Amino acid sequence: MSKEIIVGFDGSTDSSNAALWAASEAQARGTRLRILSCFSVPVAGDAMHGMAAANVYQSSMEAAEQTLARERDAITKIHPGLEITSEALPGHAGQVLVDRAERDDLIVLGASAHQHAAAFWLGSTPRYIVRHSRCPVVIVRGPVESARPRRVVVGVDGSPASAEAVDWAGEEADVHGVNLVLVHAWSYPYAAVDAASSQARDLTQIDAACLLETALESARQRSAAGVVGRLIESSPVAALLHLAQPGDLLVVGSRGRGAVRAGLFGSTVNSVLDESTAPVVVMPRTHATP
Repeated sequence: MSKEIIVGFDGSTDSSNAALWAASEAQARGTRLRILSCFSVPVAGDAMHGMAAANVYQSSMEAAEQTLARERDAITKIHPGLEITSEALPGHAGQVLVDRAERDDLIVLGASAHQHAAAFWLGSTPRYIVRHSRCPVVIVRGPVESARPRRVVVGVDGSPASAEAVDWAGEEADVHGVNLVLVHAWSYPYAAVDAASSQARDLTQIDAACLLETALESARQRSAAGVVGRLIESSPVAALLHLAQPGDLLVVGSRGRGAVRAGLFGSTVNSVLDESTAPVVVMPRTHATP
């Protein structure tokens, strides 16, 4: 379980939604919530001498601290017993959050409610954090009616990254006392025009079912939650987005299996983050290849 839940906060409604989700998650896990806000550092030059730069730095930090204090007070009213710390730090938010988080922490970020092209793939900061974080990252898009998920949905493909995602998802389902849903997408890339190709397609489906069953057996051994599987003939993106509905929590690994599947980070994860209406957890790239 997470040692600490860290939420990036910039005063926006999106980051406030993420902070509320993170606070409820920290309450459920019995862990500490840490709210971090970053501000720009002025560059001293001909137009700004040392004293002026120091004044701008001080005023920027004070403004960030005041905004943090208001957010901390608002969360405390909802979760009076929750341990909360907050800190305003200079620098780029992506780099600061990645540097401050440990492997057993959880980073939470807010994203615009816009989807598809309007989202511009979440913006540069969440994109940087998802790609470089050593710990799981949660992207919360828009307001969440309840921090307790209806279900925890996780994509599986037989890779080590997938196994880690299932383990994390199982723990999350146990924390909230909800069902765990394992999703495996499969496809046969050729038209079944004769008996041989029809048999090859059937074998592909059987292999996919066996892979899912293996994952289900492992999840049931590790998790006390109710565990169910969904085998879907489609692309991974379509399968995950079809299953994960508003109110669910969707968990994905950042890398799939094999050299070809290594492209999953660029396709599946990006598309899921752009289009999912449910909060998405992206596991770190612990098994990534160079």
